[in-house]
Amino acid sequence: MDPHYVTKTKELLPELTKGLKKVANQLLVDPMVFAIHPAKEVGTIINVSETMIIRFCKEIGYAGYSDLQTEVRLHLLKLSQSSQTKSDTDHTSEWLQNMSADINHIQKNIEKLDQQAVDDAIEAIRDSEKVIVAGYYQSFTFAHWFSFTLNYILGNAQLYRPESDAGVLDLLPKPSCILVFSFFRYALDTIQLAEEAKKKGIKVIAITDSWASPVTEHADIAISLAISENKTLLSKGPITMSLMNAMLVEVINRNENSGKIQPTYKYFIKDGEQ
Repeated sequence: MDPHYVTKTKELLPELTKGLKKVANQLLVDPMVFAIHPAKEVGTIINVSETMIIRFCKEIGYAGYSDLQTEVRLHLLKLSQSSQTKSDTDHTSEWLQNMSADINHIQKNIEKLDQQAVDDAIEAIRDSEKVIVAGYYQSFTFAHWFSFTLNYILGNAQLYRPESDAGVLDLLPKPSCILVFSFFRYALDTIQLAEEAKKKGIKVIAITDSWASPVTEHADIAISLAISENKTLLSKGPITMSLMNAMLVEVINRNENSGKIQPTYKYFIKDGEQ
């Protein structure tokens, strides 16, 4: 069960100002910052004023920063006491440690993911006649894999290519949706595409790394992943791929009896079949 500060932050997140959302995202992604630093230092770390930190605390129901910090510390202490320590870490190969870190990262996201948002995204994909998938720069990798696999399953997905797909949003059947990947450094083209789709009444699903990322302003459904502070491709890869895979498996599970699975998908040999 989430502690009060997590529940309240998620509840009020859509109503917060841009500055307060920045504080909220930092609290949800890395509460340790709030546990060990005074309000002024937290503000410096996330580039907001100390006043903004105090205002956020009051916004989610605390008398001040010290009350929030106390609860965060207690929550993290409980988590630390309940976790098991691994005695032979020093004897483990570095690449195995990296894999273990990826597993822990995925587990952390499982605990923090907005499950309702993921369910809503899956249903929007299932209900759409056409699904446009977009991502620029590093995010293109995710967009390409997701669109290819979804198209193989349902036959209704298309990877957005800006050099050839100008005007594609005007040609979509109804209902359709667009799924965009937007990670740190937030490509302007992705944000503009989401904004255009929103104006045209097309449902926008955004997978991003912060509740305060620019694309969330134009998203009907926003899924924010907890990415490590360096936000590199390698840090976002395992959790993003895991989420995409889980969503696609769920699409298959929900659609297998509805006749919406592409016949070509059946050519795959499923687990346990020969």
